[in-house]
Amino acid sequence: MGAELSRQLRRRRTLLGLGGLALVPVLLALAFALTTGDGDGGGGDPTGLFDLTRLSALNFTITCVAATAPFLLLSVIALFTGDPVSSEASWGSLRYLLTRPVSRTRLLGRKLVVGLGLSVAAGLVVVVSGLIAGTIAFGWGPVETPFGALAEGEAIVRILAILGYVLWNGAWVACLAFALSVVTDEPVGAVAGTIVLVIVVQILDNITALGDVRQWLPVHESAAWLGLLADPPRWGDLVRGMWLQIPWAALFLGFAWWRFLRRDVLS
Repeated sequence: MGAELSRQLRRRRTLLGLGGLALVPVLLALAFALTTGDGDGGGGDPTGLFDLTRLSALNFTITCVAATAPFLLLSVIALFTGDPVSSEASWGSLRYLLTRPVSRTRLLGRKLVVGLGLSVAAGLVVVVSGLIAGTIAFGWGPVETPFGALAEGEAIVRILAILGYVLWNGAWVACLAFALSVVTDEPVGAVAGTIVLVIVVQILDNITALGDVRQWLPVHESAAWLGLLADPPRWGDLVRGMWLQIPWAALFLGFAWWRFLRRDVLS
């Protein structure tokens, strides 16, 4: 496990992924600090969070999570979980790994755990970078939300809870990318295929004509983390959003294991 983690941390795509996410809050801080208009850019923010961005570093950090959660963070998760197996196959090293006295299940498990760990690290990078950039640009203070105010200590706990929910809501993306990584020898195909499917599912979730079908899409409760800013938190949609990830993640992981255990590895 340690060797796999060390190798993944040294890879250029890992450094670029984490570095890119760290840069986003810096760019957002500059944008908000250099502008004086409404944070929603003209009424495009139905949550009201962007209007409150400049009030404190904690408010700014929430905005950073909100800005990266729908697509950018999911893309990095797809990168970290859709690359490990397919990249080994593309390099021609996968069959040599399988000659070692390690079962296929254990090998696959190690790569999944490391990919998920890097995905969690990606989310933490957004939060830490947001806190640092926000403190420099806007100072420290309590959080003002559309539902009321939160003290600093409580706000930090809520931000970590929001991050946890956002990452958990990306479980289906991680498992889908991992499954595609198992069936293809091209890491670009696994990552790009996942990103395309994420976009398609998000589009489907916005088509009201689909009716109740949308409730079973894995992204349907992706914005439920807003309930964590209320006092007390609004748990209904949050709980449903967490449960909604389980069948999709199980489906994709089950397929990944089934396919890999039966795969004739030639590269």
